[in-house]
Amino acid sequence: MGNQTCKSCAGNGYLLIREGQFAKARICESCSVPCSECDGDGIVSWKDERGYKYAGQCKCTMLKKRIMLFNGAMIPAQFASVTLEDFQVTHHTQEEARTYSQKFVDCYPMENRGLMFLGPVGVGKTHLAAGIVKKLTLEKGYSCKFIDFFHLLSNIKEGYSERKSEKEIIEPFISAPILIIDELGKGRNNEWEANILDQIISKRYNNANALTTIATTNYTTRSESTLRRTRTKVKVDPLISTKKKIFEEELLQETLQERVGVRIFSRLAEMCKMIEMEGKDFRTLKYKKDDKYCQNPQHK
Repeated sequence: MGNQTCKSCAGNGYLLIREGQFAKARICESCSVPCSECDGDGIVSWKDERGYKYAGQCKCTMLKKRIMLFNGAMIPAQFASVTLEDFQVTHHTQEEARTYSQKFVDCYPMENRGLMFLGPVGVGKTHLAAGIVKKLTLEKGYSCKFIDFFHLLSNIKEGYSERKSEKEIIEPFISAPILIIDELGKGRNNEWEANILDQIISKRYNNANALTTIATTNYTTRSESTLRRTRTKVKVDPLISTKKKIFEEELLQETLQERVGVRIFSRLAEMCKMIEMEGKDFRTLKYKKDDKYCQNPQHK
């Protein structure tokens, strides 16, 4: 494992980097030295009380395996350095979401019911999901798969040109012990997209004792917070002024149940604990902070 005095990795034994579109981990060369137990071979031998000799993997190989698990999880590159500990809180629901995230990590796999983070953009849903994956892979050694649902749809379409079947592309996600679906509900929500989601959720639901699902979505479960299209029957011009009342009435935000359908929503509700999040958009806060920094003459 890492050296506690190493300034490069802070004693973790690994470094986190951005490599293309994904976050990656690699052994920290600054504190990496051959293991004194196995001399770097990864194999140790020992004798029991009866004198029988055994051989097995050295514990130093554990870090390498966990790095492989992290790299195979396919976390987006921009979330390479996020943790549950550095999660920014501006609303009590965000603090509750972080608490549930840490509890899930601590209790897994004894408690394998997943989590569903719901809320507007920028409140940290994907941050928490990525933080969970990081802990489960690098600290506990569990296999995870992270996928943006919209990107999965794009990958399937690209696979058609390579004569790959839908099943071939989505099977690794259907069978992943821990699957994180980011941006659930994103897309055109046509029949084909609904069928892909149905395949993934239904098959994981039927094997829920062995498979855990975590998801994020911008859609809510609270119907009272959405705008209903039935308020007006007037056909709205797509170029209508946003200042007119009719525009507000036509600006429809579906509930998650309406977006994914009653059956899928029901299964998700059983598979995952629903966590509604509110708070300030941290991306906007960062932009304002950076803008203030640039305007300060001392920093020009």
